Amino acid sequence: MSDKTNTEKAYRLLREDIVSGRLAPDLKLKIEMLRQRYSLGASPIREALARLSGEHLVTLEGQRGCQVAPMSINDAHDIGRMRKMIEAEALRLAIPAGNQSWEDTVITSFHRLERVERRSDQGVDDLAEWEILNGRFHQALVSACGSPWLLRIRSLLFDQHERYRRLSRMRTVLTRDINEEHRRLMEAALDRDAEEAVKIIEVHVERTTDAVVDALQQNSDMAVSLVAS
Repeated sequence: MSDKTNTEKAYRLLREDIVSGRLAPDLKLKIEMLRQRYSLGASPIREALARLSGEHLVTLEGQRGCQVAPMSINDAHDIGRMRKMIEAEALRLAIPAGNQSWEDTVITSFHRLERVERRSDQGVDDLAEWEILNGRFHQALVSACGSPWLLRIRSLLFDQHERYRRLSRMRTVLTRDINEEHRRLMEAALDRDAEEAVKIIEVHVERTTDAVVDALQQNSDMAVSLVAS
């Protein structure tokens, strides 16, 4: 297997373990530990860590190594707020500009996502697959916005939001109908009702942020309780 292939494998494995929470926030990432975990050499692991640092999923600490990037309530609020703003603007531009090909892509991506959400408890039983299809659906909706820079910024925020989305999905499977939220978003887009689509996406993102903040607050309260005891 080539060095490039090993580096890509290390990147994919590390990224999935970080966004899924299997590698916890603030965890020290020692090369030897990662070599044993993934059965890969030190060089591709270092290259993967550098790439993940550029994505703000890993924090480099100079000579002291690196660690999984932290998660915080402030960060959850900030990412959620910015994603909501950017996603809303991209939808406002994309919906009136979308052509037949755009409509076909939106419909196809929705139905693929819907199959997973209906098959596996709203996607919770396979969050990695759900995340891929969820990303494709939301990308399809904004793809006609006509602004490459807006799409780049949106993609960055969407990726940063992934760890928080996964935490939200685990906690809200019994209180939210995610598939229905996605269906309403698709229908508003196909009806060319940009303002309705914006209202739906704003509530969609806000609910995720609220669930994540509640989870992080409970974790923080639990940690304080353990220290106090």
